[in-house]
Amino acid sequence: MGTTLEITVLAQSRSLALAASEAATCAVAEVDRRLSTWREDSALSAVNKRDSDQPVGVSPLLARDLSEALRWHNNTNGAFSPGLGSLVSAWDLRGQGRVPSDAELHEALVASAMDGTMLDGRTLHFGRSGLQFEEGGFGKGVALRDALGAALGSGAQCVVLDFGGQVAVGGECGATAIGVADPNDRGNEVAVLELFEGSAATSGLSERAFVFDGISYGHILDPRSGTPAPDWGSVTVVTSDPVAADCLATALFVMGPKAGGEWLQGRPEIEAVFVERSGEATKMTATPGLKGRLEVSIGNLTYLQQEQIRIEEFTQ
Repeated sequence: MGTTLEITVLAQSRSLALAASEAATCAVAEVDRRLSTWREDSALSAVNKRDSDQPVGVSPLLARDLSEALRWHNNTNGAFSPGLGSLVSAWDLRGQGRVPSDAELHEALVASAMDGTMLDGRTLHFGRSGLQFEEGGFGKGVALRDALGAALGSGAQCVVLDFGGQVAVGGECGATAIGVADPNDRGNEVAVLELFEGSAATSGLSERAFVFDGISYGHILDPRSGTPAPDWGSVTVVTSDPVAADCLATALFVMGPKAGGEWLQGRPEIEAVFVERSGEATKMTATPGLKGRLEVSIGNLTYLQQEQIRIEEFTQ
């Protein structure tokens, strides 16, 4: 999927640890064969190459994956979308990057609209001609969840997976330290987060962007406008399900800190840290469930109130 995987396994013996790490690797490879549009022979690429917009039958696992992606599209009011393939191509986000013309952008935006696209069991129905699926916002989460299950099922006591910056932890690992990167410099950390189980996914623009006519454009697209989301900083999402963490990191970055904070109200199972940079200043806003699990090294931290939309100052 265009990134790297790091596996750490603890087991009662070296042979069990090796078997568990191999099982995790095989699970990720299987998801890659199913979902990666970086390869021409994946099951999702085959869906994108369909000759018509007639319904297409898909495998049980692909139906599971797409069903979850479609659910998060609906739950975030379109801030996350698995159908951005035409927009990714229009902006050449897997190449050198380009700015599409107004006509090109409109055509790609229309093709990427998800209304009418649905799964009926294992039958995929398309709401728009030319709709192209893109796994970039959910594929890593699927791979991490399947890999955790495979490793733990093969005898691992503790598994820590880092797939291109998204971390997943399973088993009896205790507290795993996850760095919250400075959105202007991924090599520096502004905070450290304790993750006991589940997944932490971060979205920001510090590593992937292109410059056109002196203007920098990010790689995270707003599905509602078809244009790159503003570079306001970064968001790290923590939740029990790696798929949810992956989808929501993208969605909350697209929403931004204010709308994202409002969306999080009434969803205590989802934690998040918004990191905003303005010049040399760093401002962090986190959900209250992360109190006691965040150690801040730079900037000021405030916590969202879950009962209402306001910020409670937190004294370091």
